[in-house]
Formats: sequence, C-alpha cells, structure tokens
Amino acid sequence: MFGSKEKSRRKLAKQVRDAIGAPDWLESVDVDDTGRVILVLLADPADTAGAEARRIEAEGRAELVAGVHAVTSILTAQKALPTVKLEPAPRRVTKGARLSDEAMQQGAPSQASGIPPIPGIARILVVASAKGGVGKSTIAVNLAAAMAKAGMKVGLLDADVYGPSIPTMLGMQDAQPGTAESKKLVPVIAHGMKTLSIGYLSDPDAPMIWRGPIVMSAITQMLNDAEWGELDVLVIDTPPGTGDAQLAIAQRVPVTAAIIVTTPQEVALADVRRGAAMFTKTAVPVLGIVETMSWFEDPAGNRHYLMGEGGGAATAQSLGLPLLGQIPMLQAIREGGDAGQPAALADGETARIFHDLARTVAIGLDTLESKPAPEIVFED
Repeated sequence: MFGSKEKSRRKLAKQVRDAIGAPDWLESVDVDDTGRVILVLLADPADTAGAEARRIEAEGRAELVAGVHAVTSILTAQKALPTVKLEPAPRRVTKGARLSDEAMQQGAPSQASGIPPIPGIARILVVASAKGGVGKSTIAVNLAAAMAKAGMKVGLLDADVYGPSIPTMLGMQDAQPGTAESKKLVPVIAHGMKTLSIGYLSDPDAPMIWRGPIVMSAITQMLNDAEWGELDVLVIDTPPGTGDAQLAIAQRVPVTAAIIVTTPQEVALADVRRGAAMFTKTAVPVLGIVETMSWFEDPAGNRHYLMGEGGGAATAQSLGLPLLGQIPMLQAIREGGDAGQPAALADGETARIFHDLARTVAIGLDTLESKPAPEIVFED
C-alpha cells in the first residue's frame, strides 16, 4: 500500500500527464514532495525547434495544474556532441593479445584530448564491466566514497539507466536533485559526494524502455546540464556490457581512464577481454582490473574460492594490465549497500580494502595526467 504522500504525488503526476495530453513524446512525469514536477521528453535531434516548442508547451500546461510549484524538463535527445576521429589501429586485437601498448603506456594520449572538457571536472573515471552481476556498482560507490573520505572532491554519476542501484546503495531512494537558477540540475549530496542518477528522476517501479540513443542523451544531459562545480574526479557507473551506451560514453565523454570489474570465474573473464578491447579501440586508457568475490573466509581463517581462484590476476597478466585489487566476499560490503552506508566509510579491514583500491586508482590517474594536478594524499 502506498502512503498518503506517495498517493498525492501519483495523483498530481496523473493530473499533469492529463493536462499535457499524454502525447507519445512525453516519456515520464515525476513529482516530489514539494510539488516540483520533472518531465522527461523525447526529442528528435534533427528538429531542435520542434523539441523546444514542445518543451515550452509541456511546461506551460504543467504549471497550470493546481499543486504544481515548479517544473523541470529533461530532453532525451540533443545536438550531437563532437566525436573523436580515431585512426585505425596498427593491428587487430587478437585472442590473448596484450593491451599494454595501446592502453597503458605512460603519457599515451586518451580520447579525451579530442573532446571538450566539462568545466570544473578534473578527471572522469569510468567503472565498467562487460558482464552484469559482478559487483560493478558496489565498486563504483565504495571507490567514490573512499576517495571522498580521503578528502577529494568527488562526483558519482549513475549511468546504468536500466538498473539504477546507486540511490539505494547511498540511502537516498527518496532524494531528488534541485534546480539551480541556471535551470541546471543540482546533484544530490550523499556522504560528501555529489551524485546524480536517473533513479532520482523516475518512478522506481517504471521500466526504462529506452533505446541506445535515448539512453546516451539522458546520460549526456546529466553530465552537461548539472551544476557539478569543482571536482577532483567524477566516477561514472556505466551499464554492463559493450553496447551502444558504453561505446557512446567512450566516444563522446571526455573520459580520463577506465577500470574493469570482474569476478574470477571464466564466464566473466571472457567478457573482460571484450570490454578491454572496446576501450583500447576507442583510445580510452584502462588503469587495470578489479576482481570481486575473490574468496570467502570462514571463522577459522580458511579461504574458500567459491568463484574460482586467480582468474582476475591471470586475465590481467594476459592483457598486460595491472590487477588493481581483489575484493573478498564480506558481509559488511553487502550490508553497507543494503543499508545505504557504503562499507568504505566505516572503520576496520573492509574500509581499508577500498582505501587501498582508491589510492591505487588515484596514483594511476595521476600517472596518466599530461599536466600538473593537485597532489592526492592517502593517509593510512
């Protein structure tokens, strides 16, 4: 059963939808507790004038509904951002090939050099997995939290629009971004981080039936139409796989580097090789591989390798990439995610694991910098 506030929000959302007329270009309507309405509108990139006219019409109709105090619109398509023209690779990536020459050499230019930077954001780190269910979002949240705990200015963008789990893992399921005077979104502050997720803007029970171009447009808008301010690093939790969304992020977002998350089992490692090859072909430096669910330790101190042993290390070595860290199966990690309190923010051994990972990643990012960057110090 829904509470009275939830019923009121749903009722007002329906009234707004009815007032607009529920056209096929109205993707969704959401209402927060203050009466602010968020409209997600489908737009044709080739018809910007028509899209703007529909936006003005929709906002005007919504503002006339009793109980509506403010209206924010999000267009799921926009003018194409400049893409990078990539020269053909000197050789194909073959089975078992090492990627160090393409992805890991110091000072190698990344694709970001051809894409305009986002003002205020010093670095953008993509957390990726070519396969779902390997703990990618857990790594993204705890890595960002560990960096924030160390004193860095951190942003966290949940780009996994089909399964936006970050609001839950941060304990911010009911939060919604504000709107600045510039009409841009104001990220939600969670545990010292600036965060945005499509989960803040949509009904949690509504399926996201979006095609690739619409997904990328929504991600791009959250990146460029938000007041991120000054950030040392923006961590992006990407959708799993190597499809249109991942490729578009690699080609259109000024990514500094990527890390790839996997479990030790072979079915996941096979996809890691594909993911690493995708980043290599799009000239995105890969810092290395993070292995999750590496082992389970019983009360007697014995390690049990339930998902296989050594797979992450062996794959990293075959690809010429560092193994950045191994994350064991720990109850505290799962409990922290469910409770909205990332384990990296606690004290003890579990937090130290993510602290060490954050330090390793920060050093890797500094190594890739082509210009002096603020010194990042992690204290033990």
